[in-house]
Amino acid sequence: MIDVLILPGTGYRFGDGISLAFADALDPTVFRPRIVEYAAAYGGLDMPYAESQRAGRRALLEAMNGRCVLAGYSQGAGIAGDLAAEIAAHMPGAIADSVLGCALIADPLRPIGAEMPHRPPAPGYGIAGTREVFGVPTWWAAAEGDPITALPAGNPLRSIADLSEWWSLASPADALLWGADLVEKCRTGRYQQWWSLANWRSWSGALAFARGYLIDGRHTTDYVTHGHVQALADTVNREVGRG
Repeated sequence: MIDVLILPGTGYRFGDGISLAFADALDPTVFRPRIVEYAAAYGGLDMPYAESQRAGRRALLEAMNGRCVLAGYSQGAGIAGDLAAEIAAHMPGAIADSVLGCALIADPLRPIGAEMPHRPPAPGYGIAGTREVFGVPTWWAAAEGDPITALPAGNPLRSIADLSEWWSLASPADALLWGADLVEKCRTGRYQQWWSLANWRSWSGALAFARGYLIDGRHTTDYVTHGHVQALADTVNREVGRG
């Protein structure tokens, strides 16, 4: 059996509907899906998003035991994709050989044009930027209109990802850390320049994308009702299960 290690999205440390739907669509004769518990936090009065990502990375590494597929939804997809890229580049040998693929749903770092076979790619790219994965077969499920994974280059919602990576008011120390991160990003020029004149054609539409996220289900129910989750599971069943 091949383990499919799934990191759920923000706020659902024990699993969410999208992750569970993906798990249910995998071939049970080949795959053993497992929800990997981690903080799944996003600042505020909880730990910062960046610290939650670190916790997720540790949990995913600890869950690896033999042949596996790394997978995740939303925040979990960001973590799983980062780890797949890291393993391929910096962890050769037994660990890299054990990772047979990576399946990402609503990846906040989805590269431009990233997709899966037999489905057209969604426009735009991840709200937090892009991250390529080389050396590990990787497939992306991205719903059109989902600002987390299919945002135009010139959309101001990109600032949310830049400004909230270390956002936390859980303690004075956390608030200071958040402020230090904002200053350091400014000093090193790491803010996404969505306002660049090169992106002027996609400056509009922030309200529509925000509504898509908050109300219209672009980041949630669309992945099931439009078949993205099923198509991603079919891809894993085909590319890994029959490989």
